[in-house]
Amino acid sequence: MVLADVNNPIFIFGLTPRTGTNYLWDLLCAHPSCAPGREPVREDFFLEHADLLVEFVRTVRERWDPSWGEVSEQTLAELSESIGKGLLDFLSTDDKRRLVTKNPSVIGIDRVFTFFPTAQVIVLARDGRAVVESCARTFGWDFDLAARRWAAAADTALRFLSGRAADDAAVRLVRYEDLFADSREQLVRLLAFLDLDIAEYELSAAEWLPVRGSSVFLGGRAQVHWEPVQRTADFDPLRRWAHWTPAQHTRFAWLAGRQQRALGYGLDDDGPTTTSARARQRLGSARWRTRRGADLAEYRLRGWLGPPTRPLRRRLGLTNEP
Repeated sequence: MVLADVNNPIFIFGLTPRTGTNYLWDLLCAHPSCAPGREPVREDFFLEHADLLVEFVRTVRERWDPSWGEVSEQTLAELSESIGKGLLDFLSTDDKRRLVTKNPSVIGIDRVFTFFPTAQVIVLARDGRAVVESCARTFGWDFDLAARRWAAAADTALRFLSGRAADDAAVRLVRYEDLFADSREQLVRLLAFLDLDIAEYELSAAEWLPVRGSSVFLGGRAQVHWEPVQRTADFDPLRRWAHWTPAQHTRFAWLAGRQQRALGYGLDDDGPTTTSARARQRLGSARWRTRRGADLAEYRLRGWLGPPTRPLRRRLGLTNEP
């Protein structure tokens, strides 16, 4: 059983950008026993680059002379944990409260307990259709790119969660839709999982938490931003894809339907069922890869000639800036 104290950081991993990590992070940081990380490191991405840390440990180990004695797996585990403690010291701003950190990515999540063995992990999922639509509106990603990235992230998360008990004391899967639709009940469960005192939390305030980073609820601004916007009764982030055409639903089912179902979400189209329909989807994929190849070639060429344009970087998904 994980002991819930200041030495147990809370890690939030959203499958991809636009999953709602800001929302969950704000909710947890509202608890008086929790603290955000240092500014301006809103998202640390430590684990996206954890392979470098693994390689560091391996390379250092190889340099230790065997004549000094046998190096146990426990020693290497302690080295990895010490590296993790150093990273947490870098992020931490309050040694009396629990650090809450977030990342809109699950890349490297399988390494989380190698470097942070006392952490509690929350994997935040969101309906892939909402994520695809929000990524298109916010970052300018094309439909295929957003769907493919969400599906790949869902596969990573599902592998990480595979075999874990529903009452695992270190890992919890949370769906954004459940959190938004019934924030009070979901928070009661989450706080119990994190062993945080529910009596210290103002649950009524959480239900009207200001909105940050919405792709449609902009508070009068012209583009997406991450400043708080006072939530109103008409804010509804649960059906971003309501205007999709039948062709878009079919395409999403083809690209990400398996992962969508595995995470407990529905589909408005079961995907192509005939040989000709599947052939059309394969042709669409071939055309997308051709376009993306051309865009990548342009990106490399512009890199030689000068900085690539911002629209090109957005189209390739090389920036998460609106």
